Amino acid sequence: MHSTPAPPSRPKLKPPTWLAVVLSVFAVLFILGAVFGKPAPTPKPVAAPAASFPTSAPATTSASPVPVTYTVDKITDAANVELTGSDGSHRTVHILGIEVATGNNCYASETTVWANNKLASTAVKITTDTTDGVALALSDGTDYATAALSAGYARLSGNVVSDSLRNAADTAQQAATGVWAEPCKGMITAPTPVPTFTPQKETPAPPPPPRTSEQAAPPPVEDEPEPEQPSNVYYKNCAAAKAAHAAPLHRGEPGYRPGLDRDGDGVACER
Repeated sequence: MHSTPAPPSRPKLKPPTWLAVVLSVFAVLFILGAVFGKPAPTPKPVAAPAASFPTSAPATTSASPVPVTYTVDKITDAANVELTGSDGSHRTVHILGIEVATGNNCYASETTVWANNKLASTAVKITTDTTDGVALALSDGTDYATAALSAGYARLSGNVVSDSLRNAADTAQQAATGVWAEPCKGMITAPTPVPTFTPQKETPAPPPPPRTSEQAAPPPVEDEPEPEQPSNVYYKNCAAAKAAHAAPLHRGEPGYRPGLDRDGDGVACER
């Protein structure tokens, strides 16, 4: 038998050098990535937010604050009072815009009496509240300071001056009302002035002018003679005159004579 000769072997092909370098680099990078690299985190599915529907807040009703009213408990003077509020508070306040007489000063007693009639146990409202004082409104809405100024029971103070207060003070001063009248004349920081009387010297009456020779002297006045008693009427005593129903006897009447007139008053037998 004849053996078949083996086919001739083909020569092996070598890859280019640059390709071998590139493949080597990729191999190194793959190994490094496998050793040091971390797997990328798998993203977790995000749940969609639940649908929310707007809810209306419950309606709340807030009561409006009730204004505080005050009662006048004590009157120190016409410009300083003590108050008790409807909320239980207690305050001592000064009335803005006025100054008044106090103590024994001129017109102080009249002012205090007026203030008591206006404010004692009366409900008032505070319309202005400052560190210097307050403004009070009476129950009929009248401003207390304006009323005091217009009636002449106060003078205008310099801490608060408004047109209404100034007009009220000017009106009282021009009319000479209250403290602006005699004897105070607007003075409230001193006692009532005592009027002084200066005695007037009496002027003596001038002497009568001397009579001249032409002026005749008036004739002397002669006493009128008593009328003569009728001789036909005579009473021995008063008993006889009374018995004759003639008593009393007056001078000039029949039967009157000085002997029966004991006191000489011209009436005899009057008792």
